[in-house]
Amino acid sequence: MKMPAWQTEPEHYDLRHTVALQYAHLDTIRHANNVAVHGLHVEARIRYQLGVLGQAHLFSDRVLLRPRRTITHFLRETHYPHDVTCSARLIAVTDQTYRLVTALFQRGECVGVQDCLMGAWHDDRWVDLPEDVHAALAHNLAAEDVPVSDWPPNPPAQVPMTGYPAHSEISGRYADLDPDAVIGELALSRYIEQSRAGTLRPIRNDPALGMLVASVDLSYHRWHHGRSDVQVVCGVDRIGNSSFALAGAAVVGPARLVTARTTMVLVDGHTRKPTPIDDALRASMKPLFISDGGSTSSPM
Repeated sequence: MKMPAWQTEPEHYDLRHTVALQYAHLDTIRHANNVAVHGLHVEARIRYQLGVLGQAHLFSDRVLLRPRRTITHFLRETHYPHDVTCSARLIAVTDQTYRLVTALFQRGECVGVQDCLMGAWHDDRWVDLPEDVHAALAHNLAAEDVPVSDWPPNPPAQVPMTGYPAHSEISGRYADLDPDAVIGELALSRYIEQSRAGTLRPIRNDPALGMLVASVDLSYHRWHHGRSDVQVVCGVDRIGNSSFALAGAAVVGPARLVTARTTMVLVDGHTRKPTPIDDALRASMKPLFISDGGSTSSPM
């Protein structure tokens, strides 16, 4: 997914607010964890919706405004303790969806961009946007058009759960529920992160090298009310020159909640620059490929 240049320029966004990065956001690589970064994009989105739709739409016991798809690009590592400026822009509105782009800036540089397709969820299905929501969003859509990217192919949702080489179960936790008592967006992101980390564990990796998340593409199929144990799966989807993709899913019972594709980049541990994947690392990844038609390309 090629990103239009305007998305990394703060002056093109309608809303900006600054947040303090927290020590608790850091991971074992000592930069902001990708789920915490996703959370900053969510905050920018909610702040935008709060400004446009008002307090009445912050919470809901009926129609939920929730993402149908998010693609999060991690352009640079986000470091503590520097503040992060979060920005949002509405770029499209239809009867059933609206599309927001959010961006994060730290120390004068764009560190991440998220493209988000939002929808309305009610009675276990996607429905039209409420009339007042559609009207308010349409009224606030900027008159100036900006280039937008076509959505890339969806993560491979057709793969049966048995087609993924890595399986695990996560016990449902109260903390996974959002204020509307559904399993929240960041909980789903954590499930995918956990399955990804488990899949990468068997891969032989030179200590002088590292792996960074370049992008996470999440398709949301169902918003589940209440706590539940969640099955998560993951596997290698493709291997390139210095990057590779993992695909996975999270389900409750037979119902798929989210399908994911994560692009990882192999980097030199000292320079933090991309470095080619050697034959030994490719060989260690081969047993982790998705079967049953899930791989979009064969090992190269």
